[in-house]
Amino acid sequence: MTLLLILGMGIITFLFRFTPLLIRKKSEPRQKESRLLDNLPLAVLSALIIPGIFQVDAETPRVGFVAGIVAVVMLLVKKVPLYGVIVISVLAAVIVKLIYLF
Repeated sequence: MTLLLILGMGIITFLFRFTPLLIRKKSEPRQKESRLLDNLPLAVLSALIIPGIFQVDAETPRVGFVAGIVAVVMLLVKKVPLYGVIVISVLAAVIVKLIYLF
């Protein structure tokens, strides 16, 4: 399981760092380098957060999956501020946990 987490974090970090290189826009080479560096915090944060999603609750691992999916959907679809994403994903995790308690 630990090896899978390490491989998953590496793949996610790689994708976030090198995806801007694959997207072709009419820009100067210096702008391409800055796009690569702009995605560095996203890559680092995702490598830190993804293991927490998978290991949040040993009894009901679906809690982490649901909270992560809700957070991604809220960020992509609704463009909700970060505070709202945190609150909504925590509420989703609590609801899933309550469902599995009963």
